[in-house]
Amino acid sequence: MKPKFAIGDIVAVEGYKDRIFYVDERRKVEASDKHCVSKYVEYDLTDAINGEWIEAGEEDIRLVCREEASEDFLWNYDMTNYPEPMNTSFHFTEINYAKEEAVGMAKEPKETPKTARAARKRETDGLLDEYNDYMRLYATFGDAEYKTKADGVLAKLRREADE
Repeated sequence: MKPKFAIGDIVAVEGYKDRIFYVDERRKVEASDKHCVSKYVEYDLTDAINGEWIEAGEEDIRLVCREEASEDFLWNYDMTNYPEPMNTSFHFTEINYAKEEAVGMAKEPKETPKTARAARKRETDGLLDEYNDYMRLYATFGDAEYKTKADGVLAKLRREADE
């Protein structure tokens, strides 16, 4: 059983219309029950634009671009009207905030234009730091996975710039 997709490839997934994902990881799975043994490949995927993580089976995925051409592909990719994430999961900070709010320990801070700008700047700075870290790791070790992750962060930065 040879996997169809490599780490770093950009793929489309059935049920996620007009979205593109990086292949982050793949697993060869052998499952058995009392009637049969089945072998298949599962993939961990990250949305190349907004970072949402999903799992998908090989039969639900189609190739958009191989890893070698992913940077050029994303550079020219039109992110206009890109769909929002479908996942409703919380980030850890949101979970902790919700827990504190539930017991009356914290109140939601009032957002002003100044605090909103500061938050956007912090987010952009964080993404730039993350991009630089991945590029340093890529330059040091030459591992294509670092380059793939840097490309994903760059795509997020472009999307933020368009908003």
